[in-house]
Amino acid sequence: MQSTGLLFTIAQIAVGLAGFSAIIVTLNPRPIREWDDTDRLNLRTLIQLSIYVIFFSLLPPLLSISLDNHLVWLCALWVYGLIHIADASFFLMNLTKDMPTLFRNSASCGVVVALAQLLIAWQGNDIARETMFVFALIWHLGVVFMAFVLLLYKLRKND
Repeated sequence: MQSTGLLFTIAQIAVGLAGFSAIIVTLNPRPIREWDDTDRLNLRTLIQLSIYVIFFSLLPPLLSISLDNHLVWLCALWVYGLIHIADASFFLMNLTKDMPTLFRNSASCGVVVALAQLLIAWQGNDIARETMFVFALIWHLGVVFMAFVLLLYKLRKND
């Protein structure tokens, strides 16, 4: 496994973003139940995808304890791809007209990334699977960062 150090770094960044979101929530004068749907969706996206990134960053090193390198990336990418396609599709279907277009674009691109994950898990070699796995983690980390910035901007704008 060539990318173990990178996976741990990605997990640490996700933990940091999730932690800073807690600070933003704490410093906001309004309780969460009074937030509008967009802010709650931002927070949900930030926390949920941070958990995904942390979990899937730690999954390959854990799988490598008992599985061959070939099977590690095959199993990890299949599981990640299936959860990603289900989550992105569910998110896309439950967006309302009032939500910003950025959310719809992000969910649509997430479905494309998830389909690419499944295609590479099915047809790719080990290097392609590992690369796609890391790319999907970085994709999710980018969405987490986007949600963090939007939450920070929205909260500052209301103050």
